[in-house]
Amino acid sequence: MRCEWMNPVPGRSRLPYLLAKRKIKQTDLARELNLTEGFISQVISGKKYFSYQNAAHAARILRCTMEELHEWDD
Repeated sequence: MRCEWMNPVPGRSRLPYLLAKRKIKQTDLARELNLTEGFISQVISGKKYFSYQNAAHAARILRCTMEELHEWDD
């Protein structure tokens, strides 16, 4: 039996807001994470997700927690 609370699914990406707040361009974030800008676009659109390591690095760059990278349903 699968427990929903053990595997929460992230909602909409908050990257556009966080990038604007920190005045960081999507291209710069991609370069810092050693990812393509296309991959960042797919994360924003919800088609792909960061690995744990990349989410931690992105959160450090954007000065937020990993949980703040996405909206979460309660």
